[in-house]
Amino acid sequence: MTRLRPWPPLPDAVHELLEQPPEEPFPDTPRPWDLCSLPPTIEDTVWLWLDQVAQWLNWTYGWTDEQVIPACWHQHEGIAYELAALAFTRIDVYTATTPAYIGRWHDDMEHFHRRMTTTLGPNSPCHRGHHNQLPPRYTATTANRSISERS
Repeated sequence: MTRLRPWPPLPDAVHELLEQPPEEPFPDTPRPWDLCSLPPTIEDTVWLWLDQVAQWLNWTYGWTDEQVIPACWHQHEGIAYELAALAFTRIDVYTATTPAYIGRWHDDMEHFHRRMTTTLGPNSPCHRGHHNQLPPRYTATTANRSISERS
C-alpha cells in the first residue's frame, strides 16, 4: 500500500515536447513552462496538468491556508508562471542522478508560497473559494502608459 500520493504524471504530449531539442541559435520549440509560448494543440494539456500539480501540492504541502494554492490560481498571472516553473523544476530535480538539488526545490517551494501570498494579499478571499477581484493597479497602469507614450 502506498502511503504517499504520487506526483501527477507528465502528459505524453508534454513529454514529447520536452524531448525536442531547441533549434540554435534561436529556439523556436515552445517550452511548456513558458505558458505564453504554448501552441493551442498543447495549451489545455499543460494547464490541466498544472491543475493536478496544484492539487498535489495542496495535498502534500498545504499545511496552512497561506500554503494552499486556490482554485483560481490560473486567474492570477504571476501564480500561473510561478506554478509552471516550480512544477517543471521538480521534474528536473527528481529525475536527476543525484538528490543534491531536492533541498533547493523545497526552498523554491517556500519562496513560491511566499510570493503567492504576496500576490493574493493577506487573508485573501481566494483561499476561501471566492476569487479576489483585485483593485486596479494604478501604479503599474500609470507607469506602463508612460512607457508606451515614449515609444
